[in-house]
Amino acid sequence: MFFLLLCVIIHLLSIVQAISQLSHALDNWQMRLFGQLSSIYVQEDIIYYHNTLNQQGKIFKATGQVQSRNEYIMCDFFNYVKYESNQKVVHLFNNGFQILAQLEITEKIDYCMIGLNGEFIIIAGQTIFSTIDERLFQKIENQIIYAGYIFEIPIIVIQKKNQICVFSIKNSITEDYCVQSKKAGKVIEFGKTLIYYDNYFAYHLKDKKAKEINIDLIRKTCQFLGFSETLVVRTKTNKQIVDLQGQIEYQFHSNLHVVENSETQKYYFLVKQEENYLVIQSFDRESQKLTLQTIELANISNILSAFIIDLSLKQFLVQYQDLQTVLLENDAILWQTEQSLISIDNIFYQKYEYEKQKYKNSYYESLQQNGVNNPFIVHQNAILRVLNEIKDLKEMLIQFINGFDNQNIKSNILEQSFGLKQQVCFLTTYNTLLCYDTKELKLLQKLHINNLDQTYKLVALHQIELNHVQINDYKGGSKNHILFYYSNQRMKLYTFILDLSLGSIQQVGSRRCKNIVWTIPYTMENESSQHINLIILIDEENKVFTYPENDNYLNSKEIILYKNDNGVLIGYKLQDKQLEKIWTLTIKEKILLIRSSSQIGQGDPKVANWDDGKVIFKLIDYKNFAILTSEEDSLKLQIVNAKSGKILFQGVQNEVDLDQYINLVFDEHQVFVTYQNQAKMIFEIWTVEIYHMKIECSFIKMLEYYYFSQDPTNKHYYKIKHNAVFLQQVYGFPLGIKFLGITRTRKSLTKKNLLIITTFSQLYQLDRNLVSARRRENSELENPFWSNDLPPYQYELPINFKSMVTHDQTFDFERFSLEPTNLESSGLLLVYGSDVFFTIITPDKSYDMLQNNFNYDAVILTTVIITLAIQVLQKLIKSSNQVKQFKVN
Repeated sequence: MFFLLLCVIIHLLSIVQAISQLSHALDNWQMRLFGQLSSIYVQEDIIYYHNTLNQQGKIFKATGQVQSRNEYIMCDFFNYVKYESNQKVVHLFNNGFQILAQLEITEKIDYCMIGLNGEFIIIAGQTIFSTIDERLFQKIENQIIYAGYIFEIPIIVIQKKNQICVFSIKNSITEDYCVQSKKAGKVIEFGKTLIYYDNYFAYHLKDKKAKEINIDLIRKTCQFLGFSETLVVRTKTNKQIVDLQGQIEYQFHSNLHVVENSETQKYYFLVKQEENYLVIQSFDRESQKLTLQTIELANISNILSAFIIDLSLKQFLVQYQDLQTVLLENDAILWQTEQSLISIDNIFYQKYEYEKQKYKNSYYESLQQNGVNNPFIVHQNAILRVLNEIKDLKEMLIQFINGFDNQNIKSNILEQSFGLKQQVCFLTTYNTLLCYDTKELKLLQKLHINNLDQTYKLVALHQIELNHVQINDYKGGSKNHILFYYSNQRMKLYTFILDLSLGSIQQVGSRRCKNIVWTIPYTMENESSQHINLIILIDEENKVFTYPENDNYLNSKEIILYKNDNGVLIGYKLQDKQLEKIWTLTIKEKILLIRSSSQIGQGDPKVANWDDGKVIFKLIDYKNFAILTSEEDSLKLQIVNAKSGKILFQGVQNEVDLDQYINLVFDEHQVFVTYQNQAKMIFEIWTVEIYHMKIECSFIKMLEYYYFSQDPTNKHYYKIKHNAVFLQQVYGFPLGIKFLGITRTRKSLTKKNLLIITTFSQLYQLDRNLVSARRRENSELENPFWSNDLPPYQYELPINFKSMVTHDQTFDFERFSLEPTNLESSGLLLVYGSDVFFTIITPDKSYDMLQNNFNYDAVILTTVIITLAIQVLQKLIKSSNQVKQFKVN
């Protein structure tokens, strides 16, 4: 008994210590992305780039890592404009140094250029600003469709009724010429000139004149080679490089991509992918000679674009359609990156399936397989048995020697068992699936979804168990992911099964239908108590179908749905595979956001607050949803019950800057709205909480009424006029709020804090109690719902920089994804945008993890005392038994 107790104590201590070590040794990781490149400029060891998201930055040529990036308006690769929208102020920067303190502009900046005298030219809307001595300021009557350079002279192209006109900007803005155009077209930079084209006309815009180009030639053009002033034209059989008059200079195969050569006009470089080989062709324009270079690569995708980095070293930067980017030098790969994460459709997690290592003795393994017929029990095979024992001993010793890093192995298994180490998978808009290890940032799987063009978008992703579902032509694991992709243009829905265990994405279905409005995961039991998993899909014509097709299991549950139809909210009831309209609500204002009260990660939510000697019941109904509308400078919040269509609450906030970020979150009984108050020049958090009017002073009564009653308190509350109480409060948040969300854990037993992505792209964790509507506002007034356990109300929230999850680093974030672990205190947090940041977050570390001041000495001392006490008690019991035996005798 003593030995068993001691083993249990030692085992518990090892787990506690391991969890504590995990809590202190968690490493964050990050990825900075440069995305899809549109142009580059190379200077020594730095690649300056501009991407299709209008971002600019610097890449280390040696590693491919992003050194810096911004979303400012670039004047060139070294000078940019920073627009502070909160202050309506423009800052101009030259290589990082501010050269103009401020310039008031109320409109969005569209273009920035550098004039001949070094002055900045800023174009906002139809207004042109210049920083020359007299501060040129002029408004153009017509729309500006382009700003650029012709032979280094800043010009603008404006659209008139049936013309486009070119204006040059020097000491003043003067019109150079106008040419015929039926509607706004597109302008392409072409060497030191410009090409303009619409559906009817095409022009080569030169200094003080425009030369018309054959529009049919431009329609066939798939690439403009500006520095050589030639075009790449696609024909039925091949591609051709032609000049502006249509004269053919070089003809080649259609699968080749021409590299934009910014260093010299002597060569054309053409690249193509053949299976897993990259072929680079160099064509000398003077000697007409062609040389080949072949490099082995793992990527078999089509090439999207290619750039020359260094001609003398033969360095090429190649970017594929899945945005994998590779820098090559001669026959070597210097670095490669996966850039498709800059555009993420969905994120999901997959737990590791691990098995503990077991040493199996060959003799007993054979005995288990063969039973009494085992040859090892025969005398003549005794030598063979001894040899196998030696073999097993040898393997154990080898594993022991190789396991010198045994602590890492234990740590790895522990991280998997507690769910702290999982696979995080990204589905991108480039039809690519990428799976990484959340602990080590190691790429585990990369898959490409075939048969999809750019018109197909991800509709939904669900996990489904396929044990009892028959799917034609599919043999895979029991738990897989179902992907639905839909094309509005083709009116077609594709269904794929993703099996991570096999590393495959297989198309299993397709059908023609209208746009999909709802996808609902559906689980129930059949007669044999087997769980049937279905996905219910409903299109905009209210047609209901399932995947896999099954009509026999949709007749028991009532599903309440709602949708927004151009400002008209409509409620539906789905039952027996029939969608029935049950209510209609017309919204006059502009609808900004709609959010449902979601039940995420918990079976039975905490429904009561116990403080101040009383029990206050939360009113949690997952059929409620919040709708946020705007009108002029005001926000209107409404809470609606989806079953009845009844408006339960309405509230309004004025002086709202509708051009800034606005967020809406509905979690259980709380609604949070964030916006910028333009009068106070601060972001605000508007909190609305829903409670039952009934307050109970007895904890036992609370259990009886809410947990054990046959008629729960919240039944049909929305039909009763005064059964719900709505509390609201507004708080000022000193940092800008870009995105708002809530932490969650496996059972939601711990507190759920607010997570805020600030306008400076940092991640801040805010204690939810600080924005509670129950904070006492006035000590003289009494409100039964106010709390004495919470701090008194204060408008401006304090900022605790220790709560900054990203510390002092700045990133470019848009959203985040949370995944619970087996530790109730911890969750996996992945923040993404143009940067990806991963960490493990512990909103309530005290729940099942050790505090930093945990006293290990006290635990060890207690264990020693218990051990000694057991020894003493055993001797006393033995002595007592001897005394009793003596008395009996």
